[in-house]
Amino acid sequence: MPPTPHAHPWYNRSHHASDGTYRNPNRTAQPASLLEVAPWIARRAFQAKQNIPPPVRPIDRDALHRPPAGLRITWIGHATLLVQGPDGAVLTDPMFSPRASPFSWAGPERLPALPLAIDDLPPVDVVLHSHDHYDHLDVASVRALQARFDPLFLTPLGLDARLHDWGIDRVVAADWGQYVDAAGWRFHCTPAQHFSGRGLFDRNTTLWASWYIEPRAATTPSLFFAGDTGLADHFAGIRERLGAPDVACLPIGANRPRRIMRPVHLNPADAVEALSTLGARRLIPIHWGTFDLADEPVQEPAARLQTLAAERNVAAQVHLLDIGEIVDVAPPADAPSSSAPQQPAPSP
Repeated sequence: MPPTPHAHPWYNRSHHASDGTYRNPNRTAQPASLLEVAPWIARRAFQAKQNIPPPVRPIDRDALHRPPAGLRITWIGHATLLVQGPDGAVLTDPMFSPRASPFSWAGPERLPALPLAIDDLPPVDVVLHSHDHYDHLDVASVRALQARFDPLFLTPLGLDARLHDWGIDRVVAADWGQYVDAAGWRFHCTPAQHFSGRGLFDRNTTLWASWYIEPRAATTPSLFFAGDTGLADHFAGIRERLGAPDVACLPIGANRPRRIMRPVHLNPADAVEALSTLGARRLIPIHWGTFDLADEPVQEPAARLQTLAAERNVAAQVHLLDIGEIVDVAPPADAPSSSAPQQPAPSP
């Protein structure tokens, strides 16, 4: 039986529009309209730039199949992370296809090689989705994961219906301000400033979200997965309500032109600000280097982030990963020494 979402005391539905769609709380930072975006997309076809994707590291598959003592994070590319703890493994926004597109013959193509295939993954307990854009929600990957592992799929509201249409049965949808307990973790569905839609006529009919992953084991670090978002006050609200995460996985790429991208995508400066607002110990940048989605070369966000981090004295907190790189995160120094699971808070 799939777990049931529970509501926090602060849960509200203010982001639900009266017509059944969803909206960002900050009404002054709405995504650009199709009339603004269409000419930009047309111009991109004639844009010349040199993309240099990040290095790809060969993955020690045997190591991945050994459960970690704490938190282990592997960047598979774009927004796809394998997050492992002592009790279970989570895969975020799984995207293993060669193109982020509804078409197999056109659309943004994967630039670096995949570091591993779905069949090479250790058992995956939970698949976590942030929203329905093609670079984050891929039907072939979802179906392959179900066939291989039969995991629980956690989605924002509305995405459950889409996955059901694809033949996925074990799906739980949550709203901002709700949480789900599964596989030794508590998954808090938290806000993001973005939008949704896979076609011309389904804009904002499904919700977009970030996720705060809270371990049950007191010695396992917590992780915030931002998915895709612009800079807004939801970062402050997340820290106030759930505490500072140990690791923040924040997007930095697809950030130009700023008029179009600012409301919905962080740039490196925004990510540094979000890191400070969240109070996270570490920043792992995602959403760069894999697909050419915007005006900047795919390597530019990482280079800019490194420069900004040095200028703002946070370089030690920024962990810029190669694709396929594995990082083990130690618990914070003030974590309890006992590895006994924490007792979950009672459901409101």
